[in-house]
Amino acid sequence: MKKGIIILLSFMFMLPAVQLLANTTITGSYGYFTMPITSTPKKDEIHINSGYIFDPGNFYVSLNTSFIKNWEISAGKEILTGSTADIGATPFIIGTKYMFYSKGGFRAAGGLQVEILGDESGIDGVPVTIYGVISESAGKLGYMNFGLGYTLGVDAGYNINFFAGLRRAIIDDKLFVVGEFTNFSIRQGLDPPWDEGRGIFNAGLVLELIEFLKFKFVAYDVLDEFLTLGLGAEVKFKVF
Repeated sequence: MKKGIIILLSFMFMLPAVQLLANTTITGSYGYFTMPITSTPKKDEIHINSGYIFDPGNFYVSLNTSFIKNWEISAGKEILTGSTADIGATPFIIGTKYMFYSKGGFRAAGGLQVEILGDESGIDGVPVTIYGVISESAGKLGYMNFGLGYTLGVDAGYNINFFAGLRRAIIDDKLFVVGEFTNFSIRQGLDPPWDEGRGIFNAGLVLELIEFLKFKFVAYDVLDEFLTLGLGAEVKFKVF
């Protein structure tokens, strides 16, 4: 965990200007790669996000939208292509988030995420994660997001969940460096989400070719022995 914090802080100080922009995450929420942030999609837009994670070999698909200003609804699912015997369940995830404060460079939001598990998980109960997240302009460090959460619904010994993320445009608001750190695993597909012994750092590049199309290259679980890479793309379109 100490190693992860050092890497995160080093990464922050290398980024002089972070923009408050976001992607649709694996789990569906508007955020960086897996973590939610304060921002929500524009009203009446739908974002569809899909990609492939090379180890253990799984596709993911997620989407989010907003029919009321500052209120987001989302869904996501990873689809394993190989044996799940040593991997654990990959639940269908639904969530919602509301940005209740925005003034100047400061924003605040709250949300929840529900993991719908199948019988193969061997877990009794439905994990429900509630969280709060803030973002703030920090001068030369740019724009950063920090969040705290807690998971209910299963007797799994949860601790307080912490996550932080940042993003910086490096080529004309078209190519972005993105990084996120958390002390718990919200990314499904390798270990169950209630495995509290993990700390992960995800980092990657996002290329926004045109206003409604993005491509992503991501290194997941950088601080763990099972570092894996992923490729993805996202499209968005107006509903009305």
